[in-house]
Amino acid sequence: MNISEIKNPLFLKELSNSELKEVCAQIRAQIIEFTSKNGGYLSGNLSAVELSVMLNKLFNNEDILLFDGNDVNYTHKILNGKADELLTNSNGAYSLANAIGLATSRDLNRKNYNVVVVVNSTDLLSGRNTEALNLISSLGKKLIIVFNDDTTIDKGIGLIDRLIAGLRTTKSYNNLKDNVKELIRPAKKGDKIIENIHNLKTNIKRNVIDEGIFAEFNIDYIGPIDGHDLDDLQRAIEIAKEKNYPCVVHCLTTKGKGFKYAEASTNDSWNKVGPFNVNNGTLLHGETGDLYYARNIAGMCVEKLMAGNEDLVCVTSRNINEYGVSGIFAKYPGRCFNTVSSAENSLGFAAGLSLDGKIPYVVLRSFELPNSYKVLKNQINKLSKPLVIGLINDGNLDYDLFCQLDNCYICDPKDSTDFQDYLHSAIEADRPVIILLPDKCFAYEQKTDYLHKNLGIWQKITNNEVGDKVIIASGYELEAIKDIILANELPYTLIDAGSLLPIDEKCLDEYLNKNVKIYCYGRKLETAILKYANKKGYKDQIVFTDENGVNTLFEKIAE
Repeated sequence: MNISEIKNPLFLKELSNSELKEVCAQIRAQIIEFTSKNGGYLSGNLSAVELSVMLNKLFNNEDILLFDGNDVNYTHKILNGKADELLTNSNGAYSLANAIGLATSRDLNRKNYNVVVVVNSTDLLSGRNTEALNLISSLGKKLIIVFNDDTTIDKGIGLIDRLIAGLRTTKSYNNLKDNVKELIRPAKKGDKIIENIHNLKTNIKRNVIDEGIFAEFNIDYIGPIDGHDLDDLQRAIEIAKEKNYPCVVHCLTTKGKGFKYAEASTNDSWNKVGPFNVNNGTLLHGETGDLYYARNIAGMCVEKLMAGNEDLVCVTSRNINEYGVSGIFAKYPGRCFNTVSSAENSLGFAAGLSLDGKIPYVVLRSFELPNSYKVLKNQINKLSKPLVIGLINDGNLDYDLFCQLDNCYICDPKDSTDFQDYLHSAIEADRPVIILLPDKCFAYEQKTDYLHKNLGIWQKITNNEVGDKVIIASGYELEAIKDIILANELPYTLIDAGSLLPIDEKCLDEYLNKNVKIYCYGRKLETAILKYANKKGYKDQIVFTDENGVNTLFEKIAE
């Protein structure tokens, strides 16, 4: 079987569970190979192979499968031959709410397809999903929640994690197999025995399971089961399919299953990784140093800065390894805080720390920004003290949100050196600083001396005064633009707008007044620059190009 040729999962229905084991092995090997070359979410996806295969076997085309983010949906993508956005949730933010919406619409339309949603242990009882569970409970619609409890090595924090840990060790009433009826029915008084067993199961259910966290939401519970055992998965999911109300199937899985270096990890560092050597589990090397995600470079820099500044603290609301701060938590546990809550609460917590003289480094993902915007605008933006936000840009960042933050610096570093310089400058700033961390890998060299960045000031990096064209750019493609200009001796002035917002009005005025064309690479500065150019009456001098590769920029200039 050639996994790469799979276009739909229908072939699974003809295979026995023994044959499916080979399919799972091939998919697991493909995930490891792909991720080793391109980077990505490894551990979580390896944990979810069997449950994804079984879901695709047991449900039909009219059924809807939702996966709560890219850290669990690779197998589903492989089996369906593409990443169908109708069936996956790219940012892992709202899949439970999506699911109950779909289930409600199904019932209104008098249809009977299944809605199934796969949620990770780190997300199931987050703030937004707790609200969604409450809605699921109140509506009581038929819905299957597959809880992929991938037993992360990290110790959980708070009551919710303790409750989930309790579920993991509970001997479920569902372990009393339904086929016990068939085993004892021929015996004398078999029906009475069945009744007694039913009562026993009911008591266990009421006293052990239903008094737990899901019972509070009036959601039925099946598990915990071995999420790598195809037979157990099939039994549990088929039981769930028969229920006409919300149901959770609790699957215990192993992070990194099938890749020994990920399985052996003691800090969950293989959840989101850069390219690596499959044979020895080491990161691949670039020309100037090891490759690390921007979030990890930022985390290592903050860890170093904390050694010399006792007021510097770290705040996150989610997986500390995925957010690049596990090293900080290990070295400075007393100055690190995982709020295990919404981004709004994390930012409010950080604002309180800042008001009393601490310097928080807060890590967020860009999909969390809109929901936390009121805190950013009404609290963070009013601070006259340093507070640093490392914002992981996972591709859906709305830059227009930044235009209302008139008391924050927004920075877009171009490489690992820039990340370190901006972080060093941010902890000494007179106001909050947001540093964009692209979801990409960079060659990393640890700095010993930091360059102080003049926040709010743009820099000219090709000193050419004879041309009539100016390029404004920022971020990791800036060097590629510079190389093309220098290699071809183009008469263009290149401006590094790494200190993205507020815009450098003095720099803009210099070129607007010269009546030259200004080409802005990407849409990051579009709203702010157009607003300023309109005020000055120079709108026609501004040209924006999409970030579709630097060659498109030069093609636009050549038109």
